[in-house]
Amino acid sequence: MAQRISLTTSIITLVLVGANLSAQTIRIDHFMEQVQQNHPLFGREALSPIIESEVRDGYLGGQNAVLQFSPYYLDQRPLALSAFTPTRISQTSAGGSLEKPFWSTGGRLSLGWTSDFTEQVIKPIDILGVSITPPPEFYQNALALTYTQPLMQNFRGSLDRLGYEVSQYTVRLAKTRSLENQETLLLEMGLKFIDWVVLTEQRNIAAGRLDLLRQQLEQVTSKRKANLVDRVDVLRSEDALRLAEQGTVLVEAQWLAKQAELAVLSGSTALYEQTPDLDLYSRVERPAVAAYLERLKAQSRPLNMLSIRRDLLLRQEQGLVELTRPQLFLSSQLSLKSGAPEFDNSMSLNKSDAGLFLQFRYPLGNDKARSDVRKVRLQSRQLDYERGEILLALEAALRSLLIQAEHMEQVLTLNVGQIETARQRTQAELDRYNQGRGDLTFVLQGQDNEERAALSYAENAANYHRLNLQIRALMDELLTSPEEDQP
Repeated sequence: MAQRISLTTSIITLVLVGANLSAQTIRIDHFMEQVQQNHPLFGREALSPIIESEVRDGYLGGQNAVLQFSPYYLDQRPLALSAFTPTRISQTSAGGSLEKPFWSTGGRLSLGWTSDFTEQVIKPIDILGVSITPPPEFYQNALALTYTQPLMQNFRGSLDRLGYEVSQYTVRLAKTRSLENQETLLLEMGLKFIDWVVLTEQRNIAAGRLDLLRQQLEQVTSKRKANLVDRVDVLRSEDALRLAEQGTVLVEAQWLAKQAELAVLSGSTALYEQTPDLDLYSRVERPAVAAYLERLKAQSRPLNMLSIRRDLLLRQEQGLVELTRPQLFLSSQLSLKSGAPEFDNSMSLNKSDAGLFLQFRYPLGNDKARSDVRKVRLQSRQLDYERGEILLALEAALRSLLIQAEHMEQVLTLNVGQIETARQRTQAELDRYNQGRGDLTFVLQGQDNEERAALSYAENAANYHRLNLQIRALMDELLTSPEEDQP
């Protein structure tokens, strides 16, 4: 029985022993969680929508009340046009206002206060023998409440809110683009993890081959001592063992290097004590292609970004159309005022004024605004073509990946048959050799074929998992967020 050991049996034994010795394993989903927690790209991308949100919130300043204050001093020496003309006038004034815009109406409410002090030098005037001297000082105060309402352009504050509402779409784009960039990195990390899984399987296969050749060398050496085989068989067995040892060292180096790379990228030192946990030879059940396409159209981020861009252009078009409308403003004002030569008497505000005013403005032609509207509408049409282009590319990529995955399953089935055939051939050559009717060279060739078949099976299984991972990434299912479509 010791002589009837195949490479497949040795590999299975080593894998089971290795699994018992190394209980610390990590699954691909846990590995990706560590990448999300520790890789700096995720922190950087998370800031992108926050930055755009700050830009958007800056437009809220358009609703803030504005306080103005404007004092001035004026000293004049007017030309003497008549006897009533002062020889000198000094005027000191201080005025302020508080204006509040309303985005819901587009109107502006303003409360203003002005105080004037006028000092003049004027010669006495003789009228019918009576000398009249105008007051040298005069104080005026006024309080005015004004509301201005647009009746055509910017009615209901459409233009006032434009910058903020456009920025909301920019925030949504930043969120979606950020998630897409994060998922791209997760795909890259997932593919690297599968590389590590393949190297683990290659290491197991190489270790199984090495163990088998050591046992075989012992058997051949024992037969040589009994003069049952030639010395050349011992040399052949030793040469095969040395080559297997070299291969084992190389695979081990690649495995450790991949482990170190993933430990650094995931920011987890615990990975140095772990091995990958992935059923390399598992299969995936798939729905029909039509179901894939339906999900793709519903959840694809590139298509979603196009929809957001289209909504953004629609809002910009609304703003530009608004700019083509005439400007018509209705202003109402109520003011209280008073004036007197004495400061105390000037504060009574015993006079009032009221008024309604209309202001109309319309640039003839308005070519700039109309041209901008046409440009945005053309850009919207261009987005329709771009959506069709992206949808075709996504569907083509999806169908390609699905076909490759489907046929890879057939290849894996053939690989299983190839491994069994190689095992049987190796056993047959070994039986012939043990009966003295064969050559050890054919036994070693059979074992090499069996190892190559196992390695081919492992690599094809890894390619199958890579295809499945790429399908999930194309469907935007590696990274999901319930808030990615919220403004």
